[in-house]
Amino acid sequence: MKARELIERLIWQENELYNLYKLGETFALFERPEMRDTFMLIAEEELRHRETLKGLLGEGTLENLIVDYTEELSIEPVLSDERAEPQSLEELVVEAVVRERHAYEMYMRLSKLLGEPFNDLFLHLAREELTHAYRLKLLYETL
Repeated sequence: MKARELIERLIWQENELYNLYKLGETFALFERPEMRDTFMLIAEEELRHRETLKGLLGEGTLENLIVDYTEELSIEPVLSDERAEPQSLEELVVEAVVRERHAYEMYMRLSKLLGEPFNDLFLHLAREELTHAYRLKLLYETL
């Protein structure tokens, strides 16, 4: 798999997470208004992740990079995530935690596999995804 294709798929996943959190804002507005700001914050961070990855594609530094993800990475979960359709706030939070964990694992693996100059970028993204999962677990405990 070309690194460009992988990054394009990650952009799609970040966009899906953004949409999930925007839906979380809507659910929270009606069910748990105190959670709305958390969903809004995480959605903004996912949007920033998407734009960061788009910028990486725009630089052209990944053009000739090939990632053998079947042997070097176990990234199938994040690449196979489909559009979530939660029916409740609780379902949404559970789905989001799973997706955040997938994203965290993906970015950690990419930081090791791609090394410099991408290492710091992917480690930063991984830490933010882990922070999202933590915030979501705190929300889940209040449901």
